[in-house]
Amino acid sequence: MKKSLVAASLLLAASAVLADSNAWFVGGEFGGMSIHGKTSASERSSFSGYSFREGSSSESIDTTYEALKVGKYFEYGRVYGSFAYQNKKEDISSFTYGLAYDYLFRNASAITPFLGLTASYSTSKSDNDNAKLLSIDKPKGFNYGVEAGLTYALGAHTELEIGARYLLSDVDDTFNYDDGTTNIHVKSENEHFIQYYLGLNYKF
Repeated sequence: MKKSLVAASLLLAASAVLADSNAWFVGGEFGGMSIHGKTSASERSSFSGYSFREGSSSESIDTTYEALKVGKYFEYGRVYGSFAYQNKKEDISSFTYGLAYDYLFRNASAITPFLGLTASYSTSKSDNDNAKLLSIDKPKGFNYGVEAGLTYALGAHTELEIGARYLLSDVDDTFNYDDGTTNIHVKSENEHFIQYYLGLNYKF
């Protein structure tokens, strides 16, 4: 009897994996993010009343974001595309378009851990007057990094997801000025950011 129950359990688990391996899904997530960046200038000078100090200054922004994603499950993983909006904080907001692959550590339980790679492209907007003056108010560029988390099956078609991401970032914008006597180079850039989120997926 016990052997029959074990065999039945394994069969059900295998059936769930096979059924899930070709499933498309849509999902939404909400989370927080910490953006770390810096602004640097080539030399101490001034331009249109704005003073530059040679060197760089680091800065970080803690904000929130929402994202939608669409993808497909395979036997040992999933691939999905995403679209995210970073809520405005300290005059800065952004849109991000991403692509990710996760390896799923499948097992007989309702909880499935995952580990993956992700890459994205971000376009940002700053409403800061000094950034607008220097035309460094629209930084853009690529991000790439890793993500990890777990999903919890709520039913045959829905699952809860919790996860975190760490990404290096090449999002930047620059200002250059040269009048023959003064040469100014200013750069605003993101170095990396961290995301942590809670999501809900629907498989069909």
